[in-house]
Amino acid sequence: MKANRLLSLIAVVTALSTAHTAQAAEPVTNYPTQVVKIVVPYTPGGITDLLGRALASRLEKKWGQSVVVENKSGGSEAIGAAYVAKSKPDGYTVFIASDAAFLVNPLLKKSLNYNPETDFEPIMRLAEGLAFLVVRPDLNIRSLKDLLALAQAKPGQVTFGSEAVGSPSEFRMRLLGGLTGGYKMNHIPYNGMVPIISDMLGGRVDSAWLPPHLARPQIEAKALLPLATNGTKRNWMFPEVPTLTELGFNQTDLSFKMMLVAPTGTPKPIVDKIARDVLEVMQTPDFNEKYVRFNGYTGIASSPKEFQDYLVRTRPFLKQMVKDAGFEAQ
Repeated sequence: MKANRLLSLIAVVTALSTAHTAQAAEPVTNYPTQVVKIVVPYTPGGITDLLGRALASRLEKKWGQSVVVENKSGGSEAIGAAYVAKSKPDGYTVFIASDAAFLVNPLLKKSLNYNPETDFEPIMRLAEGLAFLVVRPDLNIRSLKDLLALAQAKPGQVTFGSEAVGSPSEFRMRLLGGLTGGYKMNHIPYNGMVPIISDMLGGRVDSAWLPPHLARPQIEAKALLPLATNGTKRNWMFPEVPTLTELGFNQTDLSFKMMLVAPTGTPKPIVDKIARDVLEVMQTPDFNEKYVRFNGYTGIASSPKEFQDYLVRTRPFLKQMVKDAGFEAQ
C-alpha cells in the first residue's frame, strides 16, 4: 500500500517536472510565437533605422512572425536604451544601437536610468560605418585644414551637427580641435542624422560627419562639399576624398558601430537563436550588398562572445579618449 502511494507520488512529481521543463523549453523551441520588436534609438531615415527595418523584414520571412521597428530617439540613445532595459527579458524586445548607448554614455552622463554593463545581453555586432566630413560650399572651405583654421580664427562660431552628444562624430571633432590649437567649434546635437542635412542646406549648420548613404546624394548634387573620410582606405563612393589618416589624424579615426542586444535575463537559447538567424541574414550576399556595403558600411557580424569581448576591450580605451578629448560628465 505504502509502496503504491510512493510510486504514485513519484509519478506525479515526475509528471509535474516534465510539464515544467516542457513549458520552460517551449519559448525557446518555438521562438518566436508573437511579434518581435526592434527598438531603434534614432528617428526614421538614418542608417540604424534603415538597417533595422531591413533586418526586421528578413527575420519576419524567416520566422513567420511579425517583426516591427519602434523608434525611440533622444538622449544620445539613452531613451531607447532605458526602455529596452526595462522590457521583459523574453526575446520579444531587442535593441539596435551604437557605442553611445553601451560604452560612451556612462562616461559623459552623471546620471543614467539604465546600466550599460548589467542591463543587456550582447547578441551581435552588426556593421561598422564610415562617414564623410562635409561642409556648405558657401563657406569657401576646400580642405579639413581650412575648416580647423576657421574654427581657430572664430572660436565658437563654426558649427557642426552630430547625431548625439558623445557620438563618434563629436569625438572626432573634439580630437581634431585638440590637435590643432584647441577645440573651439560649436557642437549642435540632433536626434538622428536627417535633420542635420536640412539645417545644413538651410544655412544653419556649417559642417557634419554624414554616413555615406545620406552624404552621397548631397555630394553628387554639389549641395555639400566633402573634406575627409574615416577608415583605413578611401571610400569607393568618392575615391578622391582623403582619409583622416592620410591627412595626419589617424588617432581621430573613430567609426560608428551598430550592435544588437536584448534585456538582461533573456534566456541564452533565445539569444543564441537570434544570433544565429541574424548572422545568417547579415551574411547573405544580396543583403550585405544592398543594405550594408551600398550604404558605405562593413559587415562585422560574428557572435555574442565576440561582442562581449569587444565591450570589455573597448571600455578602457574610450575612457582614456574621453579624458583626452576634454569631455566632462554632465
